[in-house]
Amino acid sequence: GGLLVVWTVTGSGLLITTGQAEWYVGGYGGISIPGSLSNVTVSDATLGGGVTNARLNDLELKSGLLGGVKGGYFFEKRPWLGIETDLYTQNPDVKQQTIVGGTSSGSVFAGNMPLTSLRLTVWTLNLIIRSPSMSDVFQPYGGIGYGLFFATGPQGGQSNTQINPGFQFIAGARYVLTQEWALFGEFNYNNTEIRVSGNKGNYDSQNFVVGLMWHFGR
Repeated sequence: GGLLVVWTVTGSGLLITTGQAEWYVGGYGGISIPGSLSNVTVSDATLGGGVTNARLNDLELKSGLLGGVKGGYFFEKRPWLGIETDLYTQNPDVKQQTIVGGTSSGSVFAGNMPLTSLRLTVWTLNLIIRSPSMSDVFQPYGGIGYGLFFATGPQGGQSNTQINPGFQFIAGARYVLTQEWALFGEFNYNNTEIRVSGNKGNYDSQNFVVGLMWHFGR
């Protein structure tokens, strides 16, 4: 009977954990690999003698580095569930390329598009779910986010920024170094519509990042 009581108390202790709110902040860097800008329309006075809302073949974008910061919170009563805000920037410039397009009147034109600078700054709010019991040291997680994509490019000799909403999907894992510090690696995929420099098209990108995270409130 005494042994039964001991095992019951021990088992209950393993099943019941004290919830504690957990805050974190982090910084990271990595590489962004965008797909081609698809379903493109363009307005340009130098292409095909001047076109407005002409349809083009896909525009190729450059891969490049990105950097960002994030901060989040895991709930006290549901430590596997958290919310996070994420801010990062990258330069998926439009490559120099030969384009073929068509106008609304049915005429077809071809031309050379020069290298066009493009800066994309992304701010998202994400819902994060992490593994609650795989390991205290190694913690896989995933999430989905919705946010604003700030696209900046040249137009009329000046810098022009337009804002569009978009989605982000996240998969990653963190390795706990100390009570406060953890390394993390992450893949995210984002999708939006870009309107900038007279161009409009569907944008998506695969991003691979690594970073360092500081936890407090544990």
